[in-house]
Order: sequence, then C-alpha cells, then structure tokens
Amino acid sequence: MAAAPKAKNDAGTADADGGGKKKKKLFLIIGLAVALVAVSIGGTVVALKMLSPAPAATDEKAEVQEEETTLAPAIYFEMTPNFTINFNVNGRQRYLQAAITLLYRDPELEALLKLHMPAIRNGLVMLLSGKNFDELQTNEGKETLKKEAMESINGLLKKEQEALAEKSEDEEKKKPATIEQVLLTNFVMQ
Repeated sequence: MAAAPKAKNDAGTADADGGGKKKKKLFLIIGLAVALVAVSIGGTVVALKMLSPAPAATDEKAEVQEEETTLAPAIYFEMTPNFTINFNVNGRQRYLQAAITLLYRDPELEALLKLHMPAIRNGLVMLLSGKNFDELQTNEGKETLKKEAMESINGLLKKEQEALAEKSEDEEKKKPATIEQVLLTNFVMQ
C-alpha cells in the first residue's frame, strides 16, 4: 500500500508541472499583448507630436496672436441723412439713394467721425457721383464701391489723426484707428 500513495504523488507532480507550463505560456502571451498595446500607444503619441504644429517661438508672438483673435465689440455708426445722388443716363434722369453704416471697434473713433463728418460725406458724395450707374447695379460694382468708400474714409481719418498726433507730441504714437467695414444698409436705384 505504500507504493500506491507514491504513484499518486508522482502523478500529482506531473500534473502540476504540466499546469505550470500552461500558466507560463498564458502569462507570456498576456505579457506580449500588453507590450504590443504599449508600443502601439507610444507610437501614436510620438506620431502625433511629430505631426502637430510647432509651439510659438516666443511669448511675444503668442501675445500678438491672442490680441488678434480677441476682437473688441463691433460699433456701428449710421451716417444720416441718407445719400441721394442723381445720374444722367442716356439723356434720362436716374437716382441713387444709399444708407451707409460704418463698422469699427475703437470707441474713441466716434468723436473723430462726428468731427470730420462734413469732409467724410463730401468724399463719399464725390465718390458716388463719379460712379457709372450701370456698374453700381452689379454686385461687383457695389463691392468695389464699399472698398473705395472705406479707403476714402480711412485715408481722411489717418490724415487727421496724424495731424492731431503732431500737435500733441507728448502722447505715445499709436496706430491710427480705422473703420473695419462700410455697410450699405439701403441701396435703391431708379
């Protein structure tokens, strides 16, 4: 009887050795899977870093970009009364009535606009009356008019702001305030 229990021990040891090898293979496979996942994640992170845009070189550039993206609230200045221009087209009298609103962001600009409104209106009347009636009926003609009107107004404002800056030399030189857009809020042609 003593021999029988020894055989069980030998068989039990054999089963333990076989089960241990299976467990080692299982741990090895799990370890390889975890390693592959880690390499995959690491490769993705490296690829993303290589493909992402480079950070700003200096803090100064970051500040400039922040200022450009942060816009002050829009301010609208309605020019009253409306502009009425007459045209002579092929011996026939034609009219244009336009309501113009200016968009800007510097609150200090309103006082300057009010002060120089006669000169601004004169420039716009000259600009409008010098246009071709048929040309103004197209979208391209209206866009050209808006662009030219903005250049005219900003040119006058820049000139006046530079004259004021020369008189008060103690103030720091700053970029002249300008209008951002000329809006045609009413545009009727007959």
